[in-house]
Amino acid sequence: MAGYTDRLATVLESGAARLRHALDAPERRPRTAVVLGRVIAVGFLVCFLTGVYSHLQQHPLAWLPLPTRPVELYAWTQGTHVAVGTALLPLVLAKLWVVYPRLFTWPPIRSVGNAVERASIAVLVSSSVLQLVMGTLNTFQWYPWGFSFPRAHWGLSWVIMGALLVHIAVKLPVIAQHWRREAGR
Repeated sequence: MAGYTDRLATVLESGAARLRHALDAPERRPRTAVVLGRVIAVGFLVCFLTGVYSHLQQHPLAWLPLPTRPVELYAWTQGTHVAVGTALLPLVLAKLWVVYPRLFTWPPIRSVGNAVERASIAVLVSSSVLQLVMGTLNTFQWYPWGFSFPRAHWGLSWVIMGALLVHIAVKLPVIAQHWRREAGR
């Protein structure tokens, strides 16, 4: 049985290497991922803060008075929320395109820390894409699901912020290494 699993591992490893090589492109570098990640993180933070403001306007807390002036403040924050959320969809897809070959590293899980990292990335990607698609469909007032959009959107925003914090913590060494443009490039 060990011979079969060794041969299977060899075949899978060589297939993953060929796929990584086929997907390789100059744009698929850590620096590109960090630059896109910065923009996406700021975008999600803006959406989160404007979403919390909207939530607190719709479900006020007695002990937290919110400003009511200028009158247009709510419209401005929601316009920002929708505009930034709409802009995030292609940015998230671009980031996925940049990091896509890393999904085919071999072995897929190298340690417990690596397993936690990959699980947190799976949560971040799936919840982010779902949130952005749901938000886009909400702008068209089309709800093809059977659950409450505001509750799901609110809950997913907290999941995304938590997963984003874990992702930043795990990737901090790479982020620090590629934060600034290198001289001569």
